[in-house]
Amino acid sequence: MRGMLTVWQSTDWWWLPALVSGGFAAGWLGRALAHRRAGAPAEAAAAAAAATPAAADDPFDQLDLLDHIGDSAGIGFYHWNVVSGEVLWSRRHRSMFGVDAGSPVSLALFDQRLHPDDVDGVKAAITRAFAERKDYVHEYRIRLDSGELRTIRGSGRISFDGAGRPLRMSGAVIDISAATEARLAVMRRERELAAIIENLPDVITRFDLQQRHLFVSPCIEAITGMPPSAFIGKTNEELGMDALMCARWRAVLDDVIRNGIVRELEFSFFDPQGKEHFFVTRAIPAFDGAGAVESVLTIASDHTAREVAARRLRASEALLQQADLRKNEYLATLAHELRGPLAPIATAVQLMKLSERSEVWQKSRQVIERQVGQLVELVDDLMDVGRISSGKLELRLARVALQPAVEHAIESVRPLFDGAGQQLTVSMPAAPIWLHADATRLTQIFTNLLTNAAKYSPAGAQVTLQASMEGDKVCVLVSDTGIGLTAAAMETIFDMFSQVHAQGEQARGGLGIGLSLVRQLVTLHQGDIGVTSAGPGKGAQFSVRLPLAPASEAIDSAPRPSPAAAAMPPRQVLVVDDNVDGADTLVALLAALGHQARSVHKGQDAIAAAEAGAYDLVLLDLGLPDISGVQVALHVRGKPWGRDLKLVALTGLGQQHDRDLTRLAGFNLHLVKPVRIDDLLALVGDASTSSSASA
Repeated sequence: MRGMLTVWQSTDWWWLPALVSGGFAAGWLGRALAHRRAGAPAEAAAAAAAATPAAADDPFDQLDLLDHIGDSAGIGFYHWNVVSGEVLWSRRHRSMFGVDAGSPVSLALFDQRLHPDDVDGVKAAITRAFAERKDYVHEYRIRLDSGELRTIRGSGRISFDGAGRPLRMSGAVIDISAATEARLAVMRRERELAAIIENLPDVITRFDLQQRHLFVSPCIEAITGMPPSAFIGKTNEELGMDALMCARWRAVLDDVIRNGIVRELEFSFFDPQGKEHFFVTRAIPAFDGAGAVESVLTIASDHTAREVAARRLRASEALLQQADLRKNEYLATLAHELRGPLAPIATAVQLMKLSERSEVWQKSRQVIERQVGQLVELVDDLMDVGRISSGKLELRLARVALQPAVEHAIESVRPLFDGAGQQLTVSMPAAPIWLHADATRLTQIFTNLLTNAAKYSPAGAQVTLQASMEGDKVCVLVSDTGIGLTAAAMETIFDMFSQVHAQGEQARGGLGIGLSLVRQLVTLHQGDIGVTSAGPGKGAQFSVRLPLAPASEAIDSAPRPSPAAAAMPPRQVLVVDDNVDGADTLVALLAALGHQARSVHKGQDAIAAAEAGAYDLVLLDLGLPDISGVQVALHVRGKPWGRDLKLVALTGLGQQHDRDLTRLAGFNLHLVKPVRIDDLLALVGDASTSSSASA
């Protein structure tokens, strides 16, 4: 073994005086010098012998045994004779520093191996050990010829003579590269985990077995207004948490600690700003080496957005269910309302078939006219609701008096009151009440309110309409002594398809759109409407408040001539409709008015007839069996003879996109069935004038 250790005595000892005086850098400890001792100069050996203790204490003689120990333990040993400069490395020491067994070592080699960034640290550590007469311990890095980096932990003990001068240092070196890398990896993971915890919106908490907070993530402060330090060492009860919430938390944590299982807890919490947060918390047990629960980790995720969305979804579902229920009720009521007028119409038609007496025909005609008027009003209400909802309804505003609009409404509902023997009392100021309004829509508002009062009041009941001034507004009250309203009904009475379900003789039906339409019309007039009732069976009172017109506004009182009043020359009219009865009756009506008209029932026939005849007006349905009315219009407008022909869409389709389509196809007007007689007279009278407006 002695032959495997070599000693080198350096003649380059420029650093030794500084070392003896306490200023040498400790990195030179690791510069073990290996050369064969037998090759050392005799005078150097003699000097070394004179400066060292007896041979029995010579560490050079003991390193043979230490090589075996070092190889098995992975530890390198070194000895440095400070006086002679003689240094010895063990075999393991050489292996760590990448030095072959037969290669010499030198101070320059150690310099070469030592990482440049660690030179100052090594120097300071050795200087301190010599100065303070303490053991040397230091970690540093070396770089091998291959470029590999290793981390070394060096240690050593210094021997001094009686005068306090250093004689030698003996110690060990250990390659701690793997341990250092593992420690650095742990530190990196801890930093990464800390960064994750600091940036996670989830609240992470660790509880001990007494349910005290051991750790709380920083985001807790944004939620509670309290820093994490305020939680440490305290239970939920000590933090002032709500008693019920404390009990829920304690039950969950007890279960996790006792049974070692994962549990979940959902709860809500109000932050310092009063905003409610919803959390879903998982409580996870942490076990010690023996498998017992030593703590509980909780992760609370803020599910506020999800909960709010879920609540909105549930509310939407409830609204959809309510809307679906109202839709079904509406369809059932619509069928009932349509059968109401259709039944007397059908009866009147059968009566006219069975009798030729003029008085029977006259009465039947009156019944049909009256019932058709109800159907038209029903359809008009539906169309008005659609126009208002889509923002397409335009008011024809002018300076009008309130009294005539109310009088026209009373005239419309008078048969309803007379039939039920009900008394209508009207109280209005004698002086005109001027409004900036649409007179037709005003009449529609009060007609609906009076009709509603009559429908839901018993026979012989009293209904009153009263108007009074309230500052810059007029207030019109319509009161009845009918079935009344519950508090819940008053909240929804103006909603679409909302109906008050009366019993017995008050069960007059209705689509549930009248009051909704009234509210929307009042709103369009910059007014407001309300309802009050003392309860079921105690009647109801509707109040309409409308702004007065400015006093300076000019009075629009010029009479408008009736379209039927103006004499008109006979016109040539082509009626195109696949409904044969509808087309033929319209042709008959036009003939009765003194015009010449014919009908066809297909689109191709319409094109041929329009090309062959000189027509002033074409009333064209859109839904035809072969080609559509839009295709007919496009074809006609593409021909020289059809560019100035007046085309009017007469159809049951009245949505805005239907009107847009006919306008783009070249129609002059768009009318929705059934057409009123006055509108038809005006249309035929103006047939010679080409217009591109869509009515």
